[in-house]
Amino acid sequence: MKKLYLLFTIIFTFAILVGVLLAANYTISPRLSGGEDFRVSWMGARAYLFDEANPYTVEVAREAQVEIYGRFAEEGEYPYRLDKPFYILFFYFPFAFMENFNLARALWMSFSEIALFGVGLLSIQLAGWKISRLNLALLFTALFLSFYGLYPLIIGAGSIFTTLIFLLVLLTLREKKDEALAILLFFSTIYLGSGGVLFFFILFILITSRRRRVFSVLSMSLIAIIGFSLIFFPDLPLSFLRATFANLRVAQGFLLSETLQIWRPKDGALIAEIIKWFSILLLIFEWITLHKRPFEHLLWGAGLSIAITPFLGIHATSNIYPLLFFPFVLVLKTVQSRWGSKEWIVSLAIISLFASWVIFWRTPDALKILAYLFPLLLIISLYWMRWWTIRPPRTWADKINLK
Repeated sequence: MKKLYLLFTIIFTFAILVGVLLAANYTISPRLSGGEDFRVSWMGARAYLFDEANPYTVEVAREAQVEIYGRFAEEGEYPYRLDKPFYILFFYFPFAFMENFNLARALWMSFSEIALFGVGLLSIQLAGWKISRLNLALLFTALFLSFYGLYPLIIGAGSIFTTLIFLLVLLTLREKKDEALAILLFFSTIYLGSGGVLFFFILFILITSRRRRVFSVLSMSLIAIIGFSLIFFPDLPLSFLRATFANLRVAQGFLLSETLQIWRPKDGALIAEIIKWFSILLLIFEWITLHKRPFEHLLWGAGLSIAITPFLGIHATSNIYPLLFFPFVLVLKTVQSRWGSKEWIVSLAIISLFASWVIFWRTPDALKILAYLFPLLLIISLYWMRWWTIRPPRTWADKINLK
């Protein structure tokens, strides 16, 4: 009886939370621009459910283009073809029953905000960080209101849920729950700009640690899901591949070469190419050295795989932003371990994230700069974290504290 009462209380509390968030988001969503990522999937789901149309066709994409551009996409513009696997589209079906886009978007934002809260909690839990109340409040404020947290919410990015799934994958990897790990991994992503580098890092760890059970469950799940999808959608593979390649031809986001050419027009592309190959070689080296290391070292490798993604010659998009909070928490935890008596350093580091809005509003080409600034700072911080963890130095300040 007590368990039933507890379950009812949880469901009731969750329903109230979603209701409050829905009311707030429905009030502001008509005033917000963006929402393209969600709109494309929502319209694709509606096309399949109500028009019995192939959601991956040019015709469905053109309807989305009219809503986004006010016209059909021109040559060189992003075509907004649906490129999510059909089994992922199933999660958009409940929202597709809402004819009002703003209402559907508001509900999507509500669940995204809950997922983003989960991202914060799981990041802290995985890092094993005993965070103070002040810094906890600051961290969640930054998670929701800094540029790197709020921007993905506004555009309706599905990457918030992908981030939550990846963190659950890392949790099940630590707990050696192979069946759950395989299923979660199946619902993550292989798109490199949205966390695919982390996906392949986890695969590398699973292969080198010989977790065969994961691959057997993953293979069975893949066969079952594809078979189930083909029953409802016989020409799924070709349609999905055509839509995916159409989007890849005009990729969203920014290349590092474009950003560097702001300051170095002549040799920016060459510098970007050097950085790309250096980053690839560095990542391969780090992956190999992490083989059979403790789980805390694997978390560091996961953080590096996330932060280094924009420097691998991949188009940098806002899809990576929610993932960046995980290595950020790893670094903050190490800072607190290093200077435990000076928690204001951690507070200042969190508050500094809000400077992203200053850059956004006052800097030309702000989106290009912001796509690389936070990841670059995280890479530097992660290597400081690695150096400090392996070989903690004794500074004059430490000696004074010891006295």
